[in-house]
Amino acid sequence: MKKNKFAKLLLLSLVSGVLLAVPYIYPHCGIVALIAFLPLLAAEQIALREKTRHFCLCYYSAFLVWNIIATWWIWYATPAGAVAAIILNSLQMAIIFCLFRFLRKRFAGFFPYLALAIMWCAWEHLYQDWQVTWPWLNLGNAFAQSIKHIQWYEVTGSIAGSLWILLANSLIFKTLLNVSERCKAGWWALAAVMLAVVPIVLSHVRYASYGKKIAAFSPSMAKEVMIIQPNIDPYQDKFGGKTQMQQDEILLRLAKENVSDSTFLAVAPETFFNPSPKAGSIVENRPSNPTLDSIRLFAAENKLNFIFGAVTQKNYDGVEQPTRSARHLGSYSWYDLFNTAVFAGRDSSLDFYHKSKLVILAETVPYIGKTSVLGSLGLDLGGGFGNFGTQSFRGLFVTDDGHKIGSAVCYESVFANFFRDYVKDEGADLMTIITNDGWWKNTSGHIQHLHYASLRAIETRRDIARSANTGISAIVNQRGDIISPTPWWEECAIKGHVYPNKEITPFVRYGDVTGLLCCWLSAAFIIAGIFVRRRRIS
Repeated sequence: MKKNKFAKLLLLSLVSGVLLAVPYIYPHCGIVALIAFLPLLAAEQIALREKTRHFCLCYYSAFLVWNIIATWWIWYATPAGAVAAIILNSLQMAIIFCLFRFLRKRFAGFFPYLALAIMWCAWEHLYQDWQVTWPWLNLGNAFAQSIKHIQWYEVTGSIAGSLWILLANSLIFKTLLNVSERCKAGWWALAAVMLAVVPIVLSHVRYASYGKKIAAFSPSMAKEVMIIQPNIDPYQDKFGGKTQMQQDEILLRLAKENVSDSTFLAVAPETFFNPSPKAGSIVENRPSNPTLDSIRLFAAENKLNFIFGAVTQKNYDGVEQPTRSARHLGSYSWYDLFNTAVFAGRDSSLDFYHKSKLVILAETVPYIGKTSVLGSLGLDLGGGFGNFGTQSFRGLFVTDDGHKIGSAVCYESVFANFFRDYVKDEGADLMTIITNDGWWKNTSGHIQHLHYASLRAIETRRDIARSANTGISAIVNQRGDIISPTPWWEECAIKGHVYPNKEITPFVRYGDVTGLLCCWLSAAFIIAGIFVRRRRIS
C-alpha cells in the first residue's frame, strides 16, 4: 500500500517535470509554466500530511526530468558536461524545494509558498555569477518563445518572470486546495487570476505600442547589416576537414555576393578562425594573419565594419605568470588564448573583445588561479581549449561615425545582468551575438539559444544582429521579434536593417533588483525558520 502511495506521488512529480520542460521545447507554450508546479505542489501537500518518507526522491526526479527533456542535447557537445550539468542543476533546484519543505513544517498559510518563489529567484540571481554556472533553465526563460506576454521584462528583467511563475503557481494551487477542502476560495481565485492575467494583458498593450514606435523610426536611422552563415560542420570540417583558407573562401564569397553600397556592418560567427600550423595564429600584440588581412581588406574596400569570431593569442614577457589563464611560451614568456570577437572597421581600425562567460571544461576550468595548486603548475590543456582568458569589462566596438556596437559571444547571451553591462557601462546602441550552435546538432538547443536573444532585446531594447555558424542566424528587433531567420544547416547570408537606440530601460539602469531583494529576504526567511519550532501537521 505504501509503495502504491509513493508511486502516485512520484507520478505527480514527474508530470510537473514534463510540464516544466514544455515551454522550452514547443513555441508559444510559455503559459504552461504558470501551472507546471501544480502536480508537484499537490504531491508535496500529500507527502507532508501523510509524513511520507523519502519524498526528496520525488521532487529531485521532477527536476531531473525537466533538465533531461529540455537540455539533453548538451550530450552532443560534451557527454561528461551534459551529465554534470543535468545532475547538478537538478540538485540545486531540489535544495531550494527542500528549503521550502523545511519552512512548510514551521509556518502555516501562504508564507512558505512566498518563500519558495523568493528563494528560487535568489538562487537564480546568485547562480549567474558563480564560476560553475548553468542558468539556461531559469524559470523566466520559459517565456522566451512567448514574447508578447513578457514585454515588461524591460522594467524588471527575466528573473522577475521566475517570481511571477512561482507565485502564480502557488496562488492557483491554494485556490484549488481551498476548493477541494470546501473552504472559501474567492479571494485566492481573484488573486490568482489577477496575477496570471494582468501582466500578460499589459504586455500585449506594450508590444503593440512598441510596434508603433518601431514603425515610426526614421529611415535615416536605419543601418544595413549583412549576417553571414558559412555553415561549416564543427565536427567534420571546422578543425581539419576544411583548411582555414577554404573556410575563408566560403565567408568572403558569401560576403561579396550580398554586400551593397549601403552595408554598414557584416557579422560572421564565433570561432570562425582557429589557429593551426598552416593557418598560423592571430596574435593581438602584432595582428597580421592571412584570414585577418583578407577580412580587413574586404571591410576597407567596401567601406563597412566587420565583426567575426576567432581564437586569438596575446603574448607576455616576464618570469611571473601574468594572468590566471596564462600558459608557458618559454622560459621568460607567457601567452593567453581568447575566444574573441574581432572588429575590423571601415576606417582600418582593429579591436578585440574577449568572451568572458566561458563554458565549463570546454573553455575554462573553474577555481584555478595563479595561487592555486593547478594554477601554480601553469595549467595548459592544449589545443586552444580548456582555459581561455577573459576580460573584466564589456568592451565595445566604436565605428568611425560614433556608433557603439556590443558583441556577445555565444553563451554570454544567456546572462541577463552580464548582457545589460554592454549598454549600461559601455553605452552600446547596437548589439550583435556571434555563436556556433552546430555542436548541438539539429535539436531544441539551438532554437532555445536563438530565442534567448529575444529576452535580451526586450530587456535592453536594442536591435541584435545574430550570426550562427550553422544557424539559426537572424535579426532580433527591439521588442524581441525574430526577423528573417535563416534555415538550419544551410550556407547563406541575409541582409536587413537595424536601428541604433540610446534610450535606457529601467532594467538596464537598475539591474536585477528583484533578484537582489530576494537574496536578502531569503536569508531572513531561513534564519526565521531555524528559530521557529516545528508545527504539528494534521
